[in-house]
Amino acid sequence: MPASTTPRATAAAPSRGPFPRRASTAAATAWDPHHLPDQTGRTVVVTGGSAGIGYFIAEQLAGAGAHVVLAARDADRAAAAQAAITTQHPAAVTSVLPLDLASLDSVRRAADALGDLDRVDALVLNAAVMVLRTAGAVTADGFDPVMGTGHLGNAALVAHALPVLARTPGARVVGTTSGLVRRFHPAIGDLAAASRPLPSARPLTVGRRYVLSKAVHEAFFAELDRHLRATGSSTLALLSHPGVAIGSRSPLRPGVLDPRRTDRGVEPLWGLVGAGKDAGAWSAVRAAADPHVESGQYWGPAGRVTGLPVLGAGDPRYREPALGRRVREETEELVGVRLP
Repeated sequence: MPASTTPRATAAAPSRGPFPRRASTAAATAWDPHHLPDQTGRTVVVTGGSAGIGYFIAEQLAGAGAHVVLAARDADRAAAAQAAITTQHPAAVTSVLPLDLASLDSVRRAADALGDLDRVDALVLNAAVMVLRTAGAVTADGFDPVMGTGHLGNAALVAHALPVLARTPGARVVGTTSGLVRRFHPAIGDLAAASRPLPSARPLTVGRRYVLSKAVHEAFFAELDRHLRATGSSTLALLSHPGVAIGSRSPLRPGVLDPRRTDRGVEPLWGLVGAGKDAGAWSAVRAAADPHVESGQYWGPAGRVTGLPVLGAGDPRYREPALGRRVREETEELVGVRLP
């Protein structure tokens, strides 16, 4: 597929994926984020792949030989990301999938388009909203954008896409959480109430909702892993978190990221400890590319804030089956689609 094309169906029948269902050596396997396992023949979809950490996830996987599908809302930014990836890796194969996680209609259409691909080896759910500039902002379906994109939109995409992923044995879904969940461990109440628009756009209010959305996502992924195992699916569900990733410590990518113009608001707080967004991508890249991962694993930086990607543990509170079932059921009710 040419680097500037959009996904199209091929006539080939689904083939066996190059990676096995499960193994037991991931934690002990040496990992060099600058020399990834060959990804030739694999197709990876990255939501939010046109900017920030998502861009570097896409760049690193494309550089290792994967066909990377940039699932993005803005066509111009996606084109700029494709150009930047090609500059770094002239042989890279990328394509664009229109996706707006703030619209359940857009999510459904994107999942339908994924069905035109002959295989999907990994779906990396990177996109989310961290900052709102307007109080009372809502998604197309009336949800708070933080919860509506960070959890509900991604969960709807998973539910729609699971039949597509099932056609590629050993495919994986990689969710994105935050180390802040383990620090603040918010209680998960009624999800419908937590998805209502915020009355205030104050940073503390939005920050609390962001951490809650990630806690909900952890509970959902624990339930997704149980569901996939119970149904005998070969699809794997994994979580990753990036640590602290700062734009000013990131490599320059013209048209995508300029380190001189990013993250000024958080630089005084995190600038001395955070890594670049390229390093922030490492955990998700390992979850998507390591041939030895197991379903249900949680990957993050060795130092929690920065470092090489290592096997870790999410907050055990969110792995409780009763909580997971409730989060799944309430999520399915809100987005109008159930896990198959």
